[in-house]
Amino acid sequence: MTYLATFSSQFDSILASRVLHSSGACSTQLMPVPRELSTACGTCVQFDWDGEPPLVDRAEHLYRRTGPAWELLR
Repeated sequence: MTYLATFSSQFDSILASRVLHSSGACSTQLMPVPRELSTACGTCVQFDWDGEPPLVDRAEHLYRRTGPAWELLR
């Protein structure tokens, strides 16, 4: 399953990417927040995870990919 976590700072997104990768995420990718989720500038981490997604420290929002759209989880 593909998830996306948004953050208030670039530092937090980089740190989360490293933690997720070392925790067993199949892949992680730092990227700009998609326009359909926010018009503000910012970075996010997209990651693949089997099962229930982990709690991501300092994440503002967590989304799950459902078809072509993103579903807000928290």
